[in-house]
Amino acid sequence: MTNDPALGVLFNALGFGVGALVYILEARRRKMDLSRTREVAMVGVLAGVLLATASQWIYAFAVGEPGQWMENGGKTILGGVIGGWGAVELWKRKIGIKESTGPLWAMAIPAGEIFGRIGCWFHGCCGGRETQVPWAVFRDGKLVHPTQIYLALAALVTLVVVWRFRDRRDVFWISILMWALSRTVIEPLRVSSLASPWLVPGVCAAVAVFAGVRLVKIWKVNQVQAV
Repeated sequence: MTNDPALGVLFNALGFGVGALVYILEARRRKMDLSRTREVAMVGVLAGVLLATASQWIYAFAVGEPGQWMENGGKTILGGVIGGWGAVELWKRKIGIKESTGPLWAMAIPAGEIFGRIGCWFHGCCGGRETQVPWAVFRDGKLVHPTQIYLALAALVTLVVVWRFRDRRDVFWISILMWALSRTVIEPLRVSSLASPWLVPGVCAAVAVFAGVRLVKIWKVNQVQAV
């Protein structure tokens, strides 16, 4: 398999486009104020891109390999999701939005990641470690895990589950929990984990625990209200 940067850029752009489209369509379905939800979306995306780039740069220097800062196209989705999430919450407070936009992101993030990970495949970034599994792919002179495909499939499964539960108030945390768990499992198979085996899985596991705690709290509230 050879890299094709042009296709990589195309699918990365499709990832942003599809994510934005899903976000807007869900906002319309919920009859939310589109002007304000679009503003929140723009803040989330811009902050996510900036913090994704910054976190990848910091990580590359932390592991003593500054040349690696472009390994993911200079960005990491982990930093992007966490950074964008924080920026959205702060901006909502600033402009006085009390209505949850979490359900919009719950579907937009996995929908966009499906295409974004295919972009990673064509870029040749986010690759897997050497393996002899039957579905290994030949890249850079060796057989490796197709981790970009693993991540795209995990995002597809998340999107299907989230679509099924899209009208639940806890759907955002279901989405985040599934995303964090899939990253915790898949990350050790990536070649980038050789430099810091526990860093990204540890952060993702912590995010999964946080999402799980939020889900339990919501379920308890629902049970009390149902009595």
